Amino acid sequence: MLIIEPTPPQATRRQAVFKLTHDPLAPFAASRTPAGLYARSRWLGDDPRLKRDMDRCVATLKKGQRADGSWGASPLATLRRLFGLHLTQRRADPAVERALDWLWDRAMTPGGAPNTPSARDLYCLPFTPSRGDALWPAAVLFLACIFGREQDPAVFSGLSGLQDRLASNQRLGWAACNNLLRTLAVHPKFCRGEGVDAFLRRLKGAGAGQGAWPRGLPFYQIFNALAHIPGRRASGLLQPFLPGLAAGQAHDGWWGRCDREFKSFLIVHALKNLGLLSR
Repeated sequence: MLIIEPTPPQATRRQAVFKLTHDPLAPFAASRTPAGLYARSRWLGDDPRLKRDMDRCVATLKKGQRADGSWGASPLATLRRLFGLHLTQRRADPAVERALDWLWDRAMTPGGAPNTPSARDLYCLPFTPSRGDALWPAAVLFLACIFGREQDPAVFSGLSGLQDRLASNQRLGWAACNNLLRTLAVHPKFCRGEGVDAFLRRLKGAGAGQGAWPRGLPFYQIFNALAHIPGRRASGLLQPFLPGLAAGQAHDGWWGRCDREFKSFLIVHALKNLGLLSR
C-alpha cells in the first residue's frame, strides 16, 4: 500500500494520512502525450529519454500550423495544440503568439463564438461542454494567462467579464461555471476575486462540503481547478471526497472510465497542489 503523507503547510489534523493502494505516477513513466510528458518532466525525473520524447512531441504539435496561426482553421484543433504546447514547451514563442491571436479573434468576437464541441472533442482538455459563450471566451483567456498575457489590458477586461458572470450566476449551469472558474483560477488576482468567492459559496450550498456533488459539474476538472485556488475554503470542499477518490483508483493507478490518462493527470496535479503527493 502506498501511503502519501501531507506536507506542511497543507497538513491538518483532519487529514492525517491519505492512502492510495497503487502508485498514481507509475502509469506516466513511458507516456509520450503532452500530459504524460509534463508528468515525466515535473514529477518523475531521472529520465534519459525525456528530451527526445519532448522534442518530438513539440514538433508534432507545431506541424501543420497555417500562416494565419491556426491549425486547419479550426478553433478546437488550435485550442488543443496550444494546450499541448503549454504542457510541453511551456513558454510562448512566435508560433504560439500567432495561434493565440487567431483564436482570440474568433472566441472573443460578440456573437461569434464557435460551436460547442462534444465531451469526446474535449478529451485531454480542462474544459467541459457548455454554452459556447462561456466555453470559448474562458478557453482563450485561460490560454492567454498561461502563456504570459495575464496583465494585458484586453485579457484583464475579459477576465473581469468572466468574474462578473460567475459572481452574478446569470442562470449558468454547472458546466459553464466550471469553465469560467478554470480560467479565473490561473490568474493571480482573479483566483481570489468575487467570482470565485460566489462559486465557492454556491458549491458549498449544494452540499460539496458534506461530500455531495452537483449533477452536471465535471468532477475531475473542478477538483483540479479548486486545488489551484488559494485558501482553505476551496481545499476544504475537496476533503470529503478524498476517501472516495482513494477507493476509486484502478489497479493500474489511474482514474476514470474514459479519457483516463488526462483525468488521472488532473487528479495527480491536484493532489500535488494540495500537498498530498510527496514525489
